[in-house]
Amino acid sequence: MDILKMSLLGAVLIGAVVIVRALTLHKLPKKTFLVLWGVAICRLLIPFSIPSRFSFYTGIDMLKRAVAETTAFTAPVKTTGIPNMGAAPDLEHTIGIGASVASVSPVTVIWLAGMCACALFFIVAYIKCRREFQTALPVTNNFAALWLREHPMRRTVQIKQSDKIKAPLTYGIFRPVVLLPKTTDWTDETRLRHILTHEFVHIRRFDALTKLLLASALCIHWFNPLVWVMYVLANRDLELSCDETVVQTFGETMKSAYAMTLIGLEERKNRLTPLCNNFSQNTIEERIVSIMKMKKTSLIGMILALALVIGVPAVFATSANTAGQTDDQDPSVRRLVLLRAANIDFQTAMCEQPAMSIFDQATGKDRISWDGGKTWMTVEWYSYDEYKTWLEQEKEKLQAVVDYEQSLTGEKGRPVSGDRFVWNQGLMDEVVRQEERVLRDIKNGALVTKSIDGRAVDASMLDDDDDVMMTFAIENSGFKRTW
Repeated sequence: MDILKMSLLGAVLIGAVVIVRALTLHKLPKKTFLVLWGVAICRLLIPFSIPSRFSFYTGIDMLKRAVAETTAFTAPVKTTGIPNMGAAPDLEHTIGIGASVASVSPVTVIWLAGMCACALFFIVAYIKCRREFQTALPVTNNFAALWLREHPMRRTVQIKQSDKIKAPLTYGIFRPVVLLPKTTDWTDETRLRHILTHEFVHIRRFDALTKLLLASALCIHWFNPLVWVMYVLANRDLELSCDETVVQTFGETMKSAYAMTLIGLEERKNRLTPLCNNFSQNTIEERIVSIMKMKKTSLIGMILALALVIGVPAVFATSANTAGQTDDQDPSVRRLVLLRAANIDFQTAMCEQPAMSIFDQATGKDRISWDGGKTWMTVEWYSYDEYKTWLEQEKEKLQAVVDYEQSLTGEKGRPVSGDRFVWNQGLMDEVVRQEERVLRDIKNGALVTKSIDGRAVDASMLDDDDDVMMTFAIENSGFKRTW
């Protein structure tokens, strides 16, 4: 799965989460949205997906097939250059000795430059902050020591103070640090408990790792505006979820006091620290409203949250279910039905099942298979103009032959003279009518072979049993060729 497809699929999922969030932000537990954002991050970073018959894309594929069946041989669309977005049969990309290295496209260069620029921003910002944080001093007062004893963790947690910050924050994944301003009032124990509880929730849930994954997704998919939306909203929901946990810990009667703590810290918010968990954020109004509207989750709310956590990923994070389908039903594979072949024996042998056709981007040519994708033949198809030009030339050649035969016999020509075939005007007209029918078929979307595995095939070479011109129709597919 390429980056563009991952980004498009991720954008659909992000859009669904944004809508769910807007409708249920103050009605569901905030952890619901963290789970959904986690699924969106996986969709953006993991280059494969699980097929599901409940997938949104399964429905899209069913709709496409239904439309294709009712619009066969209409609305021509050129197949050349359409990117392979589905799980088509693998095409061989062999680089031989002395073969030239494929050039990198400008789009790839732009994407890499943007990714490096975003990554550089996050790295520089984090290194700068860590250097400043290294000057922080451990807190040795009794309250901090007692708090650490009351809240043991497997990871070693430190509480430090720094004159470089104005509001509390947390950083570090394996050796987390709670960093407090040097001006912290250690006599206001209620406020300190609010702050430390909030920060310890960040540590316990590995929110620093979540922020790192969010930044990684943003760097890779920097060109996708919905990924930026996800980055902003997911960071907000990390804070909202921590606020929810603090309120649940201290009770709803403490909501006002905790809200006042947030307001007091908002006045002294830090500068941008993208990979750290800041106690204070610019979205203070949203946090205060969320705290004041916070209530104990009802049974219906829990059921709805569970349904969303299961349903949204199942529908929008999975891929189309292709179980029970043949490869030629994949959107990137065309199903071809043999209409006619110049060699009757060949037509009889090969028309037992439809062929499959796929565009090989490595060679710029189509490939067809008669055995379900096990073996492939490289083919070129006539364009309308090419076949028209060939037919005009063929008419001139046949007319010259007919004129020559008439000059020898002085008559209009006979079908056969001994062992030698003799052209006449009637035979020529019949052949031309057949070829003009082929020309009309091409115009209407049929595919006519020009070469097979590099061997030219046309009507003038059919005296050789190995040279077979085949005409195909595309069955039940939205892929049509126009010239």
